[in-house]
Amino acid sequence: MPEEQDRYLVKALMEGDAEAWEEASQCVESWLRNASKRHYIPNEDISDLRQDILTKLIENNYERLHGFSFRCRLSSWIGSIVNNHLYDHYRIIIRREVRDRGFELLRSEIINEMGQAEELMKQMGDGEKIERAMESLTPAERRMVRMAYWDDLKPQEIAVVTGERITTVQSRLFRARAKLKENLMPDAKEGEQRAI
Repeated sequence: MPEEQDRYLVKALMEGDAEAWEEASQCVESWLRNASKRHYIPNEDISDLRQDILTKLIENNYERLHGFSFRCRLSSWIGSIVNNHLYDHYRIIIRREVRDRGFELLRSEIINEMGQAEELMKQMGDGEKIERAMESLTPAERRMVRMAYWDDLKPQEIAVVTGERITTVQSRLFRARAKLKENLMPDAKEGEQRAI
C-alpha cells in the first residue's frame, strides 16, 4: 500500500499536480523544521531552502523523480535530499567565511607592516582583488599563504606539513607578502622609492 501511494504521488508530481506539489512542499518543510532543531536554521531561511529543494526535484525534466527507485518511502528519500542540500549549503557558507577571514587576516598583516591603516585599507580593496594579486605568487608561496591565513597554521606547523625548515617558511611568507604589497598598492611602493 505505501509503495502504491508513493507511485501515485511521484506520477502526480511529474504531471505537475498542484496538490501533489503541496504535499511534497509540506514534506520538505517538515524535514527542514526537524533539521532546524538539531542545527540552527533561521526561520527566514526555511522557505528559501524549501524552494531550492523543490527546484532540485523539477530540474532537468524531473530527472531526480525519475531516479526514485521505490526501495524506501518517498518521504524518506525527500529527507535524504533535504539533508544533502543542507550539508552542501552550509559547507559553501563555511568555506566562504573561512576564505573571507583568510583575506582579512592577510590584509591586516600587510597593513600592520606598512602603517597608515585607513588609506591602505581603501587601496587594497576586497578579497577578489587580493585573490587576483595572489596569482603573481609562485605555487609554493601561494600554498604557504593559504596555510598561514586560511588554515590558520603557524610557521612551525607549516614546516611540519611541507617538510621545510621554519626559516624557509618564514622567508617565503615574507616574500609573498612583499609581492602582494607590490601588486595591491603600486602607489605605496613608488612613495617608498621617492622617500629614499
